[in-house]
Amino acid sequence: MWRVLVSIVLLMSIVSIAEAQWVVAFQDQSKRDLNGVFFLDKTFGWIIGDNGIVHLTQDGGNNWTVQNPRLKANIKEVFFRNRNEGWLVASGGNILHTEDGGDNWIVAFKLIVSPKEGKQGLNSITFPSKKKGWVVGTNGRILHTDDGGRNWVEQESGTEEELVHVRFINDNRGWVVGGKGTILFTDDSGRTWERQKSNATGYLYRVEVRGKDSAWIVGDNGVILRTANAGTGWERVAVDTKETLVNIGFANDQLGWIVGWSGKILRTSDGGKSWIEQESGTRANLYGLSVSKKQIWAVGADGLVLKYTIN
Repeated sequence: MWRVLVSIVLLMSIVSIAEAQWVVAFQDQSKRDLNGVFFLDKTFGWIIGDNGIVHLTQDGGNNWTVQNPRLKANIKEVFFRNRNEGWLVASGGNILHTEDGGDNWIVAFKLIVSPKEGKQGLNSITFPSKKKGWVVGTNGRILHTDDGGRNWVEQESGTEEELVHVRFINDNRGWVVGGKGTILFTDDSGRTWERQKSNATGYLYRVEVRGKDSAWIVGDNGVILRTANAGTGWERVAVDTKETLVNIGFANDQLGWIVGWSGKILRTSDGGKSWIEQESGTRANLYGLSVSKKQIWAVGADGLVLKYTIN
């Protein structure tokens, strides 16, 4: 009997430790929504949010300093190529650029639309290399640069659905996801975009790619999709939630995390074949996720910043 009791105590301790690993790292004083977090390496990271929020850490998240993009817009995504050169996508169709780690930001591009087009915007940005980059947004818009962001030209997407996230693994191969289950794929730098079948009807918010052919997508109503053949076929991963899932990342080929609304956090230890829920300690919507080998960061509503340490 005592062995059984010891086993139970040990099991409870292990569960308690696992659940206690998500902690509140800090909370933005404005309590505005934080929309994204991006760690370039184990020391340098950025957090972005509504009304021009940009925070920088240079010591792995122990301390954060405020940066000023001089634009009181909602910052939707942040991407850094190295410690100096970075990009922001903001409401109003703005693309901001920095060459000094975010000390100074300039508006590198602003989307101009006619009044009849109504409210239009940009949502996501990526640069797989120094010269080539992509931005996606409303009305099926895909913009491309091949000169490091000095000039942007529109590519034909073949859809008018809102495009939410873009991810390229090299200068040729990339995916875009968005409204009404939209998945677009290119293997020729966006000269042509092929629509892949998702069998989803809601919004898809994020695509994560590991290697050349393996990718995952998350979206409305607990949707998790995975492919091992570059999207020739996408399969639905069964999971016990209907919450909106908005972000996904992997620490290695086996360990991965998903965050979503109402504080939902899911974890995989088998390469995304199955997912189990982790206790986040919050019911706030979570939007941003950054995954590294040792630390996971999640940000969301009310200025919340969560941190998880991999043992």
